[in-house]
Amino acid sequence: VVLSSASSKTAIGTAFLLHQRTPIEVIGLTSARNVAFVESLGVYDRVLLYDDVDSLGHTPAAFVDIAGNAPVRAGVHRAYADRLAHSMAVGATHWDMPQEMPADLPGPAPEFFFAPDQIVKRTKEWGRAGLDERVAEAWRRFVEFADGWVQIRHGFGSDAVQSAYLELVDGRSDPAVGHVLSLWPERD
Repeated sequence: VVLSSASSKTAIGTAFLLHQRTPIEVIGLTSARNVAFVESLGVYDRVLLYDDVDSLGHTPAAFVDIAGNAPVRAGVHRAYADRLAHSMAVGATHWDMPQEMPADLPGPAPEFFFAPDQIVKRTKEWGRAGLDERVAEAWRRFVEFADGWVQIRHGFGSDAVQSAYLELVDGRSDPAVGHVLSLWPERD
């Protein structure tokens, strides 16, 4: 399974769960700035730069696109072509990059992942209690894992929210930081 935006919390959580399912190989795509961090997590079997997607494609794979970057998506599709079993569009962390899919994209057409649809599907399969138990257990294991690397930063007021937002859109955010923000000023 190939995940784009490998340093994002969504990709890390996905890789964490996939890594527990041997013999699945989990490959993370990221920027040069985040390679060391992504490798340090220990949930990716391989970490590649976005520029190296053409080195993929040797075995069948699925693609989980969290970046939403059309050139990266096209590169993954070209690298795997017929060996790409599934392509899932999840997010757009590369909000400033082209997101339109080329018409001649090889392999399967990307399918949009919508979490509420999956919640409905799994509730029908497992029942509400079954879904709640599985989510709680997965969350517990992930929180234990994340406790070793994520740094929670609390911010209060519009200046703190604006600062975190600008850091993110300028590409300066630290993937090891999780922001908990409130527009309301901090209260004693």
